[in-house]
Amino acid sequence: MEQTEPQSGAENGRQIDQAVPLARPPRLLRVRLWQAIAGMCIAIAIWSLIVMGVLTGRLARTSNFANRRVAVLNATVRSLRNQKASEQRKLGSERERASVGEVFEKILFAPDLRTVKLIAPAEKDRSKEKPDAGDLPSGKLAMSESADAAMLEATGLKPTGAFQVYRIWWMPRHGAPIWAADFLVGDDGTATVPVDLPTGREKGMSLGITLEDESYSDEPAGPLALKGELSLMSASAQARKSRR
Repeated sequence: MEQTEPQSGAENGRQIDQAVPLARPPRLLRVRLWQAIAGMCIAIAIWSLIVMGVLTGRLARTSNFANRRVAVLNATVRSLRNQKASEQRKLGSERERASVGEVFEKILFAPDLRTVKLIAPAEKDRSKEKPDAGDLPSGKLAMSESADAAMLEATGLKPTGAFQVYRIWWMPRHGAPIWAADFLVGDDGTATVPVDLPTGREKGMSLGITLEDESYSDEPAGPLALKGELSLMSASAQARKSRR
């Protein structure tokens, strides 16, 4: 019995020596575990950066493509708008020509057709020196009192600038001028304009065309471009009006 006790003590010592090394591995495992977790985090971060870079590049390319498509569509829309405006101007011009043609035909076949020559204010003075001077503007007014319409044709006029119009006035001997029409002149210097006849026509009434600012005015303020004398209405027209 006495010999067995030392053996049990030795066994206990060996068990203690074996237990100490067994307690150390968990610390190493935790360190390795955290190292693995840190490595995984770094790998995930790197992978996220790569994915974000790829997605950002794709998004930039998609955005650039969309911007180019939008620019092309905007250019197409602008082109269509310009074509629409051009077609509308052409349509308006054709309608105006048709209206002018109707008025001109009505005046041309009227029994009391009369014409009034319009000349520049300085033409009489220049004609003495230069009889063949063709640089001066001129015009002709065809009118019919039975049709209650008139048509003006002018040539050699200076083209209208920005915010400028030619304004037609009936100018009685007594009283204020009466506005008749406004018109523009292009580079060719010609114009064909329907003109409203004044309500009351008196002897010695004249027709004047002035270059004015496009704003409204009650009387002419710009330079006189053309002028013509209008005689009293014909006797046949007076007879027709008296029979009415």
